[in-house]
Amino acid sequence: LFGFEALESMLIATALTATSIAISIQVLSEFGKLKAPEARLIIGAAVVDDILAIAVLSVVISITGSDAGIESINIADVAITILQVLGFFAIMLVVAVIVIPKVITPRLWKAKGSVEGIATASFFGAAALAGSIGLSPIVGAFAVGMALSTTKVFEKVENYIGKIGLIFAPLFFAIIGAQVDLRAVDLNILMISGIVIAVAVATKLLGCGLPAMFFLKSKAQGMRVGIGMISRGEVGLIVAGVGVTAGVLTSEVYSTIVIMVAVTTIITPIWLKMEYRKEQRSGSGEPEQSIEQKPE
Repeated sequence: LFGFEALESMLIATALTATSIAISIQVLSEFGKLKAPEARLIIGAAVVDDILAIAVLSVVISITGSDAGIESINIADVAITILQVLGFFAIMLVVAVIVIPKVITPRLWKAKGSVEGIATASFFGAAALAGSIGLSPIVGAFAVGMALSTTKVFEKVENYIGKIGLIFAPLFFAIIGAQVDLRAVDLNILMISGIVIAVAVATKLLGCGLPAMFFLKSKAQGMRVGIGMISRGEVGLIVAGVGVTAGVLTSEVYSTIVIMVAVTTIITPIWLKMEYRKEQRSGSGEPEQSIEQKPE
């Protein structure tokens, strides 16, 4: 429709697949809703979303790495790559349940900084393993992060990662921002960005919010699930960064993805807070919004 190359379109679709719920979780925590049904649904769906986004990203990376480009890829190759990613996650889940809780434990690693050190080694080791079998290193690091969340040292590792993030997160966003050519942002890019943003919002509201309304039997809760899934956040930026580093994305498409990520990240917490404040003003209000309730 807009004359994009096939790989550019695939990367835009990949960025739209991802979900970043960090801001949504903060809003849920602020309103004391972390244990609410919609919160559990948002967290679970976001994990699945990110796994699928990483699987698709691995497919795109494998295509960019081939000499013949997209013409050399068939459905079987795509299916095999996706199965490799899902298989890798399945293996890591088994490792999470059986191995990691026994290996990364305070009882074995008593020296100061040892838990953090073995966690870091696990991240890089899994990333290298994923890269060695042709997958994106992100797959390995993400899988180990999921595995560590089941251990008793998760809080310590989380605090450690948070401190590292104070150093590397600003660098990550600075690099992403530096690669945006503001001189290339014109009316055409803004128009395309507006369409992509509309698609980003509509797909989450319809694809997540609508099923959630029936699953939770509540229009209000289902709507909040859809809103909470809108933000693309850091995963979308990673997709854009991978695309521009591989030379697949033009500056125009890259800017479009970054604008989409920025706008969805801004509107999600504002919209979600409005929905919860509306509930507070109506005094809970869930019964009258149930989709099962029928007028007499």
